[in-house]
Amino acid sequence: MPTPAHRRLILLRGAPRETQTAAQVLLTGLPAEGVLWVGGDHPQALPVAQVRRRLGESHDAVVLDGHGGLDPDALGRCHGFVRGGGALVVCLPPQGELPQGWQPRLVVPPYTVADVGDRTQRRLAAVLAKHAGPATAGAPPDRTTRGTAEQAQVVAALRQAWAQASPTLTALVADRGRGKSSALGLALQGQDPAKVMVCGPQREAVAEVLRFAGRPLPFATPDELILGDRRPRIIVVDEAAQVPVPALQRLVHAHPQAHLAFATTTHGYEGTGRGFVLRFLRWLADQGRPVARLSLSEPIRWAAGDPLEAAVFDALLLDAEPAPVTGTVDPAACTHEVLDRAALAANERDLRDFFGILVHAHYRTTPGDLQRMLDAPNLRMHALRHNGRIVAASWVALEGGLGPDWVDTVYWGRAGVRGHALPETLVCHGGHREAAALRIVRSVRIAAHPDLRRLGLGARLVDAVHATYTPDLFGTLFGATPELLTFRRRVGYRLARLGVSAGSRTGEPAAVMLRPASPAGAALVDTLRGELARDLPLQLELMQAGDRMFLDPALVESCLADLPAPAPLSPAERDRAVVMVAFGARPFEAAAEAVRRYCEAQRAHLPALSPTDRALIQARVFERAGWVQVQHAADQPSVRTAMRALRRALQALVREASPDRVPA
Repeated sequence: MPTPAHRRLILLRGAPRETQTAAQVLLTGLPAEGVLWVGGDHPQALPVAQVRRRLGESHDAVVLDGHGGLDPDALGRCHGFVRGGGALVVCLPPQGELPQGWQPRLVVPPYTVADVGDRTQRRLAAVLAKHAGPATAGAPPDRTTRGTAEQAQVVAALRQAWAQASPTLTALVADRGRGKSSALGLALQGQDPAKVMVCGPQREAVAEVLRFAGRPLPFATPDELILGDRRPRIIVVDEAAQVPVPALQRLVHAHPQAHLAFATTTHGYEGTGRGFVLRFLRWLADQGRPVARLSLSEPIRWAAGDPLEAAVFDALLLDAEPAPVTGTVDPAACTHEVLDRAALAANERDLRDFFGILVHAHYRTTPGDLQRMLDAPNLRMHALRHNGRIVAASWVALEGGLGPDWVDTVYWGRAGVRGHALPETLVCHGGHREAAALRIVRSVRIAAHPDLRRLGLGARLVDAVHATYTPDLFGTLFGATPELLTFRRRVGYRLARLGVSAGSRTGEPAAVMLRPASPAGAALVDTLRGELARDLPLQLELMQAGDRMFLDPALVESCLADLPAPAPLSPAERDRAVVMVAFGARPFEAAAEAVRRYCEAQRAHLPALSPTDRALIQARVFERAGWVQVQHAADQPSVRTAMRALRRALQALVREASPDRVPA
């Protein structure tokens, strides 16, 4: 059987209508259902924001309209839709002109559109032009479904593992288009559906597995498998890098007798899977059970050496690697540099060194991060160099300094403000209006070369950042782990707040850590830490109630360590916090102690509430039940509706007991 053909990249330039017409003429020989239009005003165009929903599809051609700006994440996704022999057609403005209209997405107050960089758009256009082929009609794409000998070996290895009596662990890692998902499906053929569970972040992410399995198989999300009572013999988790590592760990603990197979994509648009490889597979290896690691390198949906794949990898730096290092590296001898972003965008070696370090860190770095890194007006890049090469990378955001006109909107949760993550959470979730005016330097990402970790490069780079700015606060916001908490404490930061839910990307609650740099900053940090010492024990209890969220005991211990004496809670502060929960966006768990004391003080008013409102307050506030129990106790259709209903119940109580406190 012949191998699939190479795919092509075609670049069309001109006005929007001109490039659309040219694309239609170019693709005349293809059936309409075989062409996916993305962006622009074509009648069948899919909005760029919805591209992610179509993952797993294959098309003869994809037309990506870039007149309003090339979205890096969309470009990465669209290339994976094109089958062998097909084409990705990218439409751009005339030569010499840049796309317009995308800049507002990167505007951060007080900056304006004029302050947004165009480095990424220039780079994408130049790299794509370098790889583009002639705008001519090609042969019809080949829709034949093929396998490879390499894939057959993976299928055989999976079946052999699942035939064993003892439970097994298997990890399959491959670039996109290598037949990873189809291999999982083929391996499941012939298995008893009653003993199998296909798992993923959502059903759409495992569509290829289900299609190649050849029969209907049950699907579950990780949470459903962790919390449910089903005990399948075989569990297959596809696109595992999109599942937070703690959830994957809990899944392993919840099904110790199952054959577990985890598969993910590397160098992908959704992130590189490095968190999966560096954190989860390392954790699996520490569990004392053997892990079979499988891989696929030969493309199935297109030919090896595919020029379209090469173009997209080049444009989006999906194959970026840290610089090679030799000899001993002394952190004290490394030179610190605040990188000029225009120079960085023009220097391919430095750009790949810098981005490659971030890709190899415990972050799901995406192509969209590249655009923010190069063009967002409030970001700054820092690096350490050794022998001229970048060996540690960090970017920071300049936040805060916001006026009073912004504060009320955020305080009540009516709107946020792009690019000011720390002021927003301190005002909206912490209830501290004064945080908005403070000047904050937030550490967004920091990473050392993967071969040079634990040498002190990270601390050296943090110290260099501290010496560069004179804000009120240095701060950071990250998925909490004991290791990261320890690292930040060593360089002068203190835990000021813990988020109340697991982050969608990390699976851990978000930790806010601050280092004061002015008297005003120090006063706020002291206040926040006193409140944290008072509120955190009950918050942690509620977060874990009902087993909807698992917190590592080591993380709990680390969060509770080094806290000051608890701050007192006056009746006025208590009432103010309850009103923010009831009528604003402050999460209940973040002010649970204040809500508990308020409800205790207002017990005489509870009979005036509806039975549903009383049931919600009784279950969650007084009994501290988990949200699933609260849902059932108050006869709510879902946990989410129960959460909203508790907020309404508190509104009713405030109106009944403290009508003067109801905001206008």
